[in-house]
Amino acid sequence: MSKTKTTFDIIRFTGDKTLYYGASIEMPDILLETGNYKKYTEVNIPIGHSRYGGPVVDFPTGFEYPQGLYFAAQLDLSKFSPFDKTGLLPKSGQLIFFADIRTDTGKVIYADIPNSDLVRHIKEHEDNFYSGMLVDQIFADTETLSERLRDPEDEDEKEYANKDGKLWDDFAGSDKSKIFGIYTHCQLGQEEIEAITFSDKVLLLQVGENDFNDEGVFSVLITKKDLENKKFDNCEFAWGQS
Repeated sequence: MSKTKTTFDIIRFTGDKTLYYGASIEMPDILLETGNYKKYTEVNIPIGHSRYGGPVVDFPTGFEYPQGLYFAAQLDLSKFSPFDKTGLLPKSGQLIFFADIRTDTGKVIYADIPNSDLVRHIKEHEDNFYSGMLVDQIFADTETLSERLRDPEDEDEKEYANKDGKLWDDFAGSDKSKIFGIYTHCQLGQEEIEAITFSDKVLLLQVGENDFNDEGVFSVLITKKDLENKKFDNCEFAWGQS
């Protein structure tokens, strides 16, 4: 079977549209007029609820906010694992992500504790991930590499098309937020994307341009073996943006 026809089981998720930010931050009127931005104090954020970015993070007791990194995401695995057809995700607990997208570095914390045992921490800032959004819908889906191919737009592009008359679309897949499936990075070509996708690495998290990011894709990779062993110390972090 051609690689482009391989079907990947993924877990998709969407945001609730409301962007919340630190109460001390002065937001420009032009953004406030959209009605999508609110101070976090005006938003109901249940403890342990899955989210992306923002000043509010729920820690296990005794954990300290990592220096040099910012809170990027928090996943309640009890809400995601029912849609996991691979069986790789832990069934319960929290995955908490911190990152510095300038250096493609970060940290992932796995806390297998009930949400009621988490402790809320507030860190207001105006750097990357300064605004947050709660995860809304979570659902199972599939994807194939053929979705990353497009028709040429003009005669000049036809010269570079493959035998089926298709071109690789560098930006295809950027609109998805998901776990598992095809790696996405607009600065990598088809061969590089395929090499990662068909390696021993698993896409632990992708947050894309559907709801969450205006432009750019945040990704975290982990080896299949580490995920099976619930070892999150060696994850790879990347921010892809044109």
